[in-house]
Amino acid sequence: MPVSRETLIKRFESAAETWERKGKRNWAYAKNGKGDFHYGIAKEAFKRAERNRKKAEALKNE
Repeated sequence: MPVSRETLIKRFESAAETWERKGKRNWAYAKNGKGDFHYGIAKEAFKRAERNRKKAEALKNE
C-alpha cells in the first residue's frame, strides 16, 4: 500500500525529533561523567536527526 507524502514527511520529522532527544540525553551523560563513549553516540544521533530533517525538507519541496 503506497504511503502519502504527508505521512512520509511526518515520519521523518518524528524520527528527527527522536534522534535529537537521544543525542541530547547522551551528550548530557557524557558531560556528567558517565562515560566518554556517550559523545560518539550523541554525535551519531545528531547526524541521524539532521539526515531525517533533510529528507523531510526534500519531500516538502517536491
